[in-house]
Amino acid sequence: MRVLYGWLLFGAGMISIMMGGPILALALGTAAYLAGEEYIAMARAKGIHPSPRIIRGMIIAYFVMAALPELPGLNLPPGFSEDHFPLLLTIGVCISFIRLLFRSENPPATIADIATTVLGFIYVGWMPSCLVLLRNLKPLGSEHIANPLLQPGLAYVWASLFIVWATDVFAYYAGKKFGKHLLYPQVSPKKTVEGALVGFFCAIAWTLLVFYVSDNFLFPGHPFQSKLWQAPLMASLGSVAAQLGDLSESLLKRDAGLKDSGQLIPGHGGFLDRGDSLIFASPICYYWVKLVILGIF
Repeated sequence: MRVLYGWLLFGAGMISIMMGGPILALALGTAAYLAGEEYIAMARAKGIHPSPRIIRGMIIAYFVMAALPELPGLNLPPGFSEDHFPLLLTIGVCISFIRLLFRSENPPATIADIATTVLGFIYVGWMPSCLVLLRNLKPLGSEHIANPLLQPGLAYVWASLFIVWATDVFAYYAGKKFGKHLLYPQVSPKKTVEGALVGFFCAIAWTLLVFYVSDNFLFPGHPFQSKLWQAPLMASLGSVAAQLGDLSESLLKRDAGLKDSGQLIPGHGGFLDRGDSLIFASPICYYWVKLVILGIF
């Protein structure tokens, strides 16, 4: 059952990533929405009561905003989604205070209730929605490519995913076989320094391969601008972000007294358990590709 659900989830994810556009936003947004439910449950297990409606609504808003430029007929300018993310953040913070200020429950809302509401839609809404922005990204002045399998954004997402996968997979197996020194036992008692280092260097190796193959064989127009030397830098930041994302979610679970974030994926725990590394790596990889590789400010 674990293997079956794992392959079903993997297949659905790959199809949505390859199709891109609104399909990816819908698929990833659905996963983020379910992860938001797990986050709310974790907060409640800790005795904190964030606003579920605001967290859910803001998660939807971030993914809708990320998808808008790819909707047919709108003809929105490049950067529209990212330009309006601060507006969404401002609205979310304001309505979090207002909603919880006038909540009719007794006792009234606490600082923790407000803080976990804002954290919820940033952590499970804004950060993973950056993967949609990354999928829609393209070099300045490049022509639109109708075939989704040849769009440069797909190359950027592949690089980001291989950073996360290589870090997670090789860190896990290297830690089991060679691990002797615990990385952070107070939060995650099984992760080791040896595993973290092997995952880090394997992420660099795989990212170099993705950069080279993407620029020379798979995608027209050299999506990485033939900057192979950028691969180790992007992989280094992305791998560290992925491992910090994993540890951060472990911290939330440990504080809430939970082993898994949920049971929505049989044999795999919850959506937060499966996506914790990607949540942190997505914005890091997006801004690195946009600002450093493509020079779009």
